[in-house]
This record gives sequence, C-alpha cells and structure tokens, in this order.
Amino acid sequence: MTTTENREGPRASMLAVLRGMALLRGMSDAGLEELARVSHRRELERGAALFRAGEATLEVTIITSGLVKVVRYLPDGSEVILGLFGPREAVGLVAVLQQRPYPATALALTHQVAVLCIRSAEVLRAMSREPSLALALNGALLSQSQVLRAKIDVMSAGSVAQRLASLLGSLAERFGDELEDGTTFLPVSLSRGELSSLVGARVETTIRVLSTWRKQGLVETTREGFSIRDVARLNAVRDGVAD
Repeated sequence: MTTTENREGPRASMLAVLRGMALLRGMSDAGLEELARVSHRRELERGAALFRAGEATLEVTIITSGLVKVVRYLPDGSEVILGLFGPREAVGLVAVLQQRPYPATALALTHQVAVLCIRSAEVLRAMSREPSLALALNGALLSQSQVLRAKIDVMSAGSVAQRLASLLGSLAERFGDELEDGTTFLPVSLSRGELSSLVGARVETTIRVLSTWRKQGLVETTREGFSIRDVARLNAVRDGVAD
C-alpha cells in the first residue's frame, strides 16, 4: 500500500480547495490564507493508514473523496470497526480538539482516498479568531457523535438481517446516489468480513442474508458497492416488518 503527497502545490490552488470546504465556509480571506500555508493533500490506496492509534494529532484531516474506516484492534489481532467516514467529513476531530493522541486507527477503505490535511495547531489558533470556524467544528463534532450513535443503532437493530438493513440504509442516506430507475447506488465496497464486523455477525450468516436479498432482487452486490433496489423495503426489513 502506498501513499503519495503533494505539499508544494500552488497557493492559489490550495486556497480554492479550502474555500470549497463546508467546514471552512465563512472564514475570512486572511484566515484561509494562513491555513493554506500549512495545508497539503494526500492520496492513499486501500488499506493505507491516515493515522494510527497512539499517534500525535498533528493535523486536521478532511476527506475529499473515498471512504475511511476507523478501527480498534483487539488483543487477538482482530479489528472492531467503530465507524465509516466519507467526503466532507473530518476524521479524528475529537482527539485533535482535545489535543490528545488518536485512540483508534483510520484506514483507507476504498481503492483511492483523497484527504486534505491542515496543521492542527493553526486550526486551533484560528478558532479563537474565526467564530464561523468554531461553530463549524462544533457541528462536525456533533456529526461524529451521530456516526458513533449510528453504529450503536445498527448493533441494537435485532436480527442479523435487521442489522445489515440498518447499516446499508444508514450508509445509503449519507453516501448513496439515487439513479433514474429508482435504484439507490451505494459506492461503498465492503468485504463480507467488514460487513460482518460492522454488524457483529458471523461471515457465513452475512453471506446467507445477502444471498437471500440478491435472489429477492432487493440488494445487488458489485465490486463498486451495493445497488439497493427498494429502500422502503430495506427499511421494512430493518424495522422487522419484512423478511
């Protein structure tokens, strides 16, 4: 797995990128210029780490494309997926704002992930000068709390089928694209093992549920993600009123 970085891009180009970030909207031109001096972009292949548990929080990391999973490793070497993050979302923000080491590891989940990295010390200083940034970061913290609560909702949804339906429905709401034929395409490529980890189920059980859904024409799995033919019916499965 490799990681490439571009730290020397034109300042004007970096300013344009920063201005397009929802998290930074409302900041003054002077504030954005200060952040542009301490920002760079990274591209990661699937499996590469944005950061690892125990590392110092030196940068605010905002995803511009692709998906990232945040995991914690158990003593036996297995991983527990704590949450998934995608475009326009900041990863590891709680640790950055608390100025403590990352409590978990963030890994590129899709084949290509692009992120914008801004030196955290400058972001923390800018918060005291830019009220809009402080408000935006508070909103981002709320969004991260919602991501973690979504994981709890998935795990408490009931049967494996209900948990899978809850997971796919939640991801479709955040990252899905509605196609002309009414299908919702979720561009999230997850292995059977990753799906099983996310819903706390055996891999064999996960495969069996997905196979049933494929035969029913409810969810089709592809190399690029998932095609959900009927979101309302998937929600009915989540709620326990359909098989």
